[in-house]
Amino acid sequence: MDITSILVPCGKDLRSSAGLETAIAVAHLTGGRITGLHCPTEAALPWYVGAPVAIPPAPDMSSAEAEQSFIARCSAACLSCDWVVDQGSLPERLAFYSRYADLIVAGRGGGDGGGLSPRALGQLVLSASAPLLVVPPGPEGPFQPRRVLVAWNERREAGRALHGALPFLRRAKETILLTVHPPGFDDAPDRRALAYLEAHHIRADARINFATAFEAPGAILAQARVLEVDLLVMGAYGHARVFEQALGGATQQVLETAELPVLMVH
Repeated sequence: MDITSILVPCGKDLRSSAGLETAIAVAHLTGGRITGLHCPTEAALPWYVGAPVAIPPAPDMSSAEAEQSFIARCSAACLSCDWVVDQGSLPERLAFYSRYADLIVAGRGGGDGGGLSPRALGQLVLSASAPLLVVPPGPEGPFQPRRVLVAWNERREAGRALHGALPFLRRAKETILLTVHPPGFDDAPDRRALAYLEAHHIRADARINFATAFEAPGAILAQARVLEVDLLVMGAYGHARVFEQALGGATQQVLETAELPVLMVH
């Protein structure tokens, strides 16, 4: 399976839309098609409008300008694209449209540029149907995942993240499988995970770190910095509920502080 459909949130100012440049880079890498999702902010009714009457929406000029800018950006990159405008919470609508996508690309940040806060990203990753590629704030550098770090354990979320990362791992020059164990734990690598990757023609280098559960997120991010990797792959841990999303400590810390692109799957 490859990445043929990429979903990216788009704000009204496409010049600062977080994640769009990375989405374009992924589309070039995999030959995918980009869908831009725009959720304009609903205008508040005047204070004197008290009755629940139906008021036809005014033309949204910012949405039209954003659409034209999005199509122009994709056309300049010689990419096929679609544009969707919907109302409602952006994380919720992204989760809905992710049912029809292979990958979501979203920037961390917030505001009109389409970036999402760490809280919103956590809500999205726990409810999405597709892997989520989180882009750190700041100017987007060229996304070329030549060296990839996979944070591995034997839990379901890590397995799903490994599966979702295969399109990137196949194209990477180096894959590192990092397991963080508590002190005193067996230091043998997971041969089954290495064999699974080998079956997909991916040769991985296994590494073991020892840290407590509290220290594990910092240990993973420290290894990512030391190894100068281009992409971190990890499972997203937490519980999606109707009224709240409870994130695991490692997931929350990485969403808040990671300085490199992170591919997450719940």
